Amino acid sequence: MKDRSLRSSGHVSPEGICRVVLELSVDHFAEAGRDELIGWGMGSSRELGELIHELADQGAIVLSEADEQAAFRGWYDLQRDPSTWELMW
Repeated sequence: MKDRSLRSSGHVSPEGICRVVLELSVDHFAEAGRDELIGWGMGSSRELGELIHELADQGAIVLSEADEQAAFRGWYDLQRDPSTWELMW
């Protein structure tokens, strides 16, 4: 994030970002969270990673060297059974 005070709290990993997005979707939309994320183009961790990289390209956030696109693949896919995800609860 551009705001230094927000950045000072530390780095959030791709796995952590995925967890937060899924948790927030459930907290705010309950059962409709899945459909909301799919509708927003964040139905998989790959899509979320693409969004994160677009935000970085626009200068809205700063990525670490570990935040390559491939690091966002496989964590979740709302079109597939959760047992196939790398993200475990």
